This record gives sequence, structure tokens and C-alpha cells, in this order.
Amino acid sequence: MWFKNVQFFQLTDTDAIDTNELIDKLADFPLKECGSQEEYSFGWMPLIRNSEQWYLASNKCVLIRAGKEEKVLPSSVVREELEIKISEIELIEGRKVGRKEKADIKDELVFTLRPKAFSKRSDIWAYLDMEAKLLVINSTNASMTELLFKQLQTTLGSFPMAPLMPQESPSGLMSNWLLKNELPASLNTGEECEIQDGSEEKASIRFKALEPLSEDVTRHIEQGMRVKSLALKWTEKLNFVLHEDLSLRKIKFDDTIKEKAFNDSQGGGLSDLDANFALMSLELREFYDSYKLWFDIQDK
Repeated sequence: MWFKNVQFFQLTDTDAIDTNELIDKLADFPLKECGSQEEYSFGWMPLIRNSEQWYLASNKCVLIRAGKEEKVLPSSVVREELEIKISEIELIEGRKVGRKEKADIKDELVFTLRPKAFSKRSDIWAYLDMEAKLLVINSTNASMTELLFKQLQTTLGSFPMAPLMPQESPSGLMSNWLLKNELPASLNTGEECEIQDGSEEKASIRFKALEPLSEDVTRHIEQGMRVKSLALKWTEKLNFVLHEDLSLRKIKFDDTIKEKAFNDSQGGGLSDLDANFALMSLELREFYDSYKLWFDIQDK
């Protein structure tokens, strides 16, 4: 499991987080089948399907996986049924259906159709790094992230964490990197960049296969636009796109790291997962040490 997207959250009180308790309770709060009238269900999942392996621990890190099962009821189906029902009322009763009545009819249709809808599952991976005091999430999906927070709180009773609070604007800092050609020593620019103006329209320009330090980019920054996302390379280990919300996307670990994980593995699904996680968690811990300096992120 090599994370392709990452959000970092700080653990504000590691003494209040018992990873052994979390490990023991994962199986008590599993993902269950969505009930006939439930919109979705959420819970912990084994790391490998049809196994009892609910976690992996390495380097003071604990890897976990949660999942969501939701009823998929296409809006086109609801809309078609709603139009039929409204047409019947208007034809038989000879009157127009008002907005509130339409909403009530739609709710009734959803209630009737939901048990017949098929279920779809999605998952979210995360790990706790107790040494770096971090929760690292392999997702940038806000709703899934929020459900994961709630699941951790439900499982442990409380879960003290906080979003990163940079002392400098990420967008402003990345813009200055390009404008002044002064990136941190461990960073090089990639070939992707998106800039945005400050107007209400939020007009943006995306550059691909183009050196971000080129005049085409810096000219717009000089005119007041700011960097929304920027492709970067950290040392020789990690390529990623850094966004203004501090998330990392399109992460690619260097092949030498993956080869080392392959050599460390004993072969097989769980062994591969263990070797990958051990190396990935160490690399991201080292990366975070640099990352928090760029944005002057203070430890909680």
C-alpha cells in the first residue's frame, strides 16, 4: 500500500491515544451491510479481504483501514419516477403540484426505491504515527475524512487531533518560491502548476509539461495571481503535487524505495503490505520534518 494522496493531521495529545486499545477495538466496530433504509454505513475493515488482519504496526506507526457502504440510487431514476407521479396527479386531479408537495413526493419515492438500490463500497486507509504525532490519511475526500474522524472518536471515546496551522499562507509561499526562484534546498519544481486570481470568478490557468519557473508562469504571478497547486520533487525520493490546502496528491515514491520494500518482503499479500508500509511510513515521517519547516508548522 503506497499512499497516492496524503493529508496530515496533528495528534494534539498522544498520551490520550492508546493504540493498543484501538487495535483491540477495531473488530468491535466493523463495516456492516447497509440496512434497507440506511443511506450508508461506515466501519473498520480488515487490511486484506476475508482475513482477520485489522492492522499493521511498524516504527511506532499503526496502519488501519475503514470502509463505507452506500446505497446507490441514480438521480435519473428518482427524477423519472417523480415526473411520472406528478403527471398522474396533474392528469387525474387537474391541478398543479407545488414545490413542497414535489419535495414530499420525492422523499417518499426515495424511501420506496432505496431498498431496491444496489450497494457500493469504498475504503479509506490511514495510519497513526505516534513518534511524529501525526494522523496520515490516504485521501483528499472531505466526507470520507470526516467519517474517519467520527469512527476514531466512536472507537476510542475521544480522539484529540487538529488540522495543520501554517504560519504562512501555502499559496503565498509557493508563489514566492517561483517568483524569487528560491525553493527550499530539498525541493525542485516539476512540470505541473495551477495559478488562480483573487477575483470572485476565481479564474485559473493550468500549466502542464511546462517548467513552472518559466516566464509564462512568473509573469502571471507578478500580475497578482497566486499558486493553487505545484508539482514538486523532494530530494530523490518523492514526487507530488502540493495544493494550497497543504494536501499532497499524485504522490510517486522513487523506484529504489519500492525495490527495497520488494526485497524486504517475504512474498505474499500481507508480507508485501507490511514491507511497503514500513518503508513508506519512515519516508513520510522524514518528509514531514522538512514539510513543517517550509510552512512554519508548530508542534501541538
